[in-house]
Amino acid sequence: MRKHTDNAWFSALLLPLCGLLVLGTLLWLNPIPADDTATRYAPMAQALAEGDWLYAFHPHSGVFFPALSGGIAWLTGLDGFRACQVAALLLWATAALPLYGIVLKLWGDRRIALLAELLYLAASHLQRYVYDGLRDNGRSLGLFLLVLGLLMFYESRRSWRAVPMSAVGAALLTMLRVDGPLIAAAGILCFIVWDVTGNHRNLLRCAALLILTTVLISPQLYLNYRWSGYPVPNSRYALILERFGIPGWGDGI
Repeated sequence: MRKHTDNAWFSALLLPLCGLLVLGTLLWLNPIPADDTATRYAPMAQALAEGDWLYAFHPHSGVFFPALSGGIAWLTGLDGFRACQVAALLLWATAALPLYGIVLKLWGDRRIALLAELLYLAASHLQRYVYDGLRDNGRSLGLFLLVLGLLMFYESRRSWRAVPMSAVGAALLTMLRVDGPLIAAAGILCFIVWDVTGNHRNLLRCAALLILTTVLISPQLYLNYRWSGYPVPNSRYALILERFGIPGWGDGI
């Protein structure tokens, strides 16, 4: 049984690696960035690589993708656009692994899980995000990690393994898209409800999930606090709070 499991995960890892090789080669055929990449993500990555922190982040764009693409640009010497493409490529390929885990837990058949992984990697719409150097596949990775963490917890209510996976997934969702915090909050709420209403209640696990998620997103909360006076995950939430007359915690800049 152990040998079959190892072989299954080897196959699950091999598919994204092949996708990295094939799509990574095709990336160089697209020298023209999308509008969002040309006007936001590529300049931000370039600014981070050059140490210009003032222009490396924006309160609406989150910190994760600029940090990842900027780090790649700094390490490899690639320009901002190519670094964004590589970052998008890594997020796209990595997301295939938790998807495999989700389907394997739901159907219990590694062939179905491998087919789901293959269909994901073959989806042209998701590949386009990689060509254009966009951050959207990071949202898929965050969602898959969060769902896989919830399934792991539902399967074994005593396990702590679901906590870090769910926290990383929730943090990625929060730091990548404006709607991500809402999805992350829904997933965390499911985790808390299952934990509190289960036979093996463990509030420490809920607290650990909330604390770890908060720690992971703290750079984004801090930057938005410095910019807007509100410790929120995205600047649009600060605008909503302002319209409701809720005062900020600081003056912002």
